Amino acid sequence: METYLYFRKFRPATFLSTQGSATQALNTITVATLCGTDDIDSDTEIASLVVTPADGANAAIGSAYTHPGAGNPLTLSIANGAIKSCTNSIITLNNSTEDADSGYTLESGDTVLVTLQQGLETSFMYPASSLIGMEATATGQTTLRFKSLKNDSTDDIVIIEHDDTKYQDIVNGMNAIVNGKNHGGVVTVIDGSGGTTVLSKELHGLGIDGLVYTPEASY
Repeated sequence: METYLYFRKFRPATFLSTQGSATQALNTITVATLCGTDDIDSDTEIASLVVTPADGANAAIGSAYTHPGAGNPLTLSIANGAIKSCTNSIITLNNSTEDADSGYTLESGDTVLVTLQQGLETSFMYPASSLIGMEATATGQTTLRFKSLKNDSTDDIVIIEHDDTKYQDIVNGMNAIVNGKNHGGVVTVIDGSGGTTVLSKELHGLGIDGLVYTPEASY
């Protein structure tokens, strides 16, 4: 029986972005700089956006909002159009001109608290036979390469973040999962959902605390 490898990202996860820094333009939130190498390509992965204004003088906000005053939180309306786009871990918000109701024009010094949830591209499964490579791509990071689900020439990438020096243990554990006699059907390799990490027994004790998924584009 073919073994199938099931993964689920670590969710919920919360990150704070300060607008107007050297690496971030206003009304864009670069999530990749906040949560490692995680690849966010769907606003279904975003549970909430809470902006805290740096001052109380910003009038360029949507009519659906009441300015909370400097230093007070305001939840932006994702459902009604606060997000303009979400691609390659860059969340771009509609400003108040682009969406007069739910847009919000950020100012320098504003902070945005981003909470990620389970959504598209956060849960995935591959047949073990699709695993075609493993490599240490950084200290405390092992990259798995799978044959693309689209069967094209680009690999699907899964990155496991773990304690330093544990690369060989990750490789040994994955090898045992794929080739061992103890598994059949679906194996939960890593499930970081709901605040409780569930691991296949072969990966216990390796400090696994992050999972990044980058499938071939255009799913």
